[in-house]
Amino acid sequence: MHDYHAVKALVARLERLPGPAILEVTVRASPIFSPEALQQAYEMLTAGTPLAGSRLAVEEFPERRECRRCGDAFAVSPDLTAGHLVICPRCGEVSALELGVGLDVVGITRARHSLEDVYLKMAEEDPEARR
Repeated sequence: MHDYHAVKALVARLERLPGPAILEVTVRASPIFSPEALQQAYEMLTAGTPLAGSRLAVEEFPERRECRRCGDAFAVSPDLTAGHLVICPRCGEVSALELGVGLDVVGITRARHSLEDVYLKMAEEDPEARR
């Protein structure tokens, strides 16, 4: 569920950005997020909005750690987290997530021109297009 809320906040921020249409948003996600869940939430939340049809690309922000109790080395993944905590898959030791729990925008790809720009250009080239 945290995936949905994080994407909802992201979409709200993106909808307020001025400029040409957004084609793709690239985010770096902490290990608490499932890339598939983020992408699914993005598709649901952008349907029927100016962001509809844009793509969410997710870069995973891997975190590796060694358990203080048993010494097991493992990669943190969504199934090993509970909120801001990480659970050792071997012994169950609980520790805090070290690299944060964020969803950071690292890139936005926009259309070269807005639809309005294209229309104005067509109207300049062909006055009949205005009718």
